[in-house]
Order: sequence, then C-alpha cells, then structure tokens
Amino acid sequence: MGFMDQIGDLLNQYSRGNEPYSQEQAFDHYDQIHQAAPTDLLGSIIGPALGSLGVEHVQDRVYDSAAAMQPQQRAGLLQSLLGAFQSSGTNIPRLLGQLGISEDVTNNPNNATPEELAKLAVHAHQTNPSVFQKAMSFYAEHPTLVKMLGTAAITSIVKTMAQHPRSKTANP
Repeated sequence: MGFMDQIGDLLNQYSRGNEPYSQEQAFDHYDQIHQAAPTDLLGSIIGPALGSLGVEHVQDRVYDSAAAMQPQQRAGLLQSLLGAFQSSGTNIPRLLGQLGISEDVTNNPNNATPEELAKLAVHAHQTNPSVFQKAMSFYAEHPTLVKMLGTAAITSIVKTMAQHPRSKTANP
C-alpha cells in the first residue's frame, strides 16, 4: 500500500480548500502525513511550504519552534542551517558577524538562541532559498517541532504536499 492510499483523501481535502478548523485537527492531520509519507518527500516540502508564508511568518514560526526546542534540537537546526550555508560557499564567520550572531555558536551550538536561529533562517529565506529549503528539511525528522511552527505552517505543508508530483501517484 502506497502512502497516497493512506493520506490521499486528506491531501485532496486541503487542495480543495477544506482546511482544519482547529489547531488540534491540524496537528492530527500532520501526524497522519508524517506517519505515511516518505521522510525525504516531507523534507523536500517543508522549506518551500514555510517559505511561501512570507518573511515575517518565517521569522515568527522558526522563533516559536526554536523556543520550544531542547538545546540539542536548537543545535541540530543551527547545524543544518550553517551546513547548508557552508555547502553553498558562504563564509560562515563573516555571515554570523553580519547578522550579529556570536561565532561562539559554531563551537557551542547548544548555546544558540531562538532569536539567532530565526535571524539565520530569515537570512537564508531572503538571500538563498535553496539553503533555506535544505535546512528546513531538519523538521521532517521532528514532527513535534513541526507542530510548533503552527497551524498556518502545517496547512501550507499539506497543501504543498498535495501539489507535489510524487503525491500525485500511488507509489511511495
């Protein structure tokens, strides 16, 4: 049974504009999708879905989720962002300096603050969307953290998944 057999009806509801009425429904829908969809597919969708919400929402959503994270989870997101920037050829110390983020976070990523993560994510979103999208795949491994992104983000993720070419087939 392919993942679309499990969540196809749910994706169709969102693509028709039938969105959740409550945060609880959105969380339940995301749980269903996280359990059924391949992690790589979900990871490839989260960044574009979040990015479609706009800069202010990206900053607020990433800040809110980072504030709910354990220090090691914030470190994981920071390393995901910095790794994506580094892969693109960005000079990390210079970037951190420009953003007013202490270089110490590269040696002690557990010390990254929600503000620093939000600032770095917004910079990626604005200047290098591929870095942003790659880094946001971090959330595919953390369904609880996706919920901290909020109902609007979950709705956007589900709608983006409904439009994704891999979701239009019944094969995983």
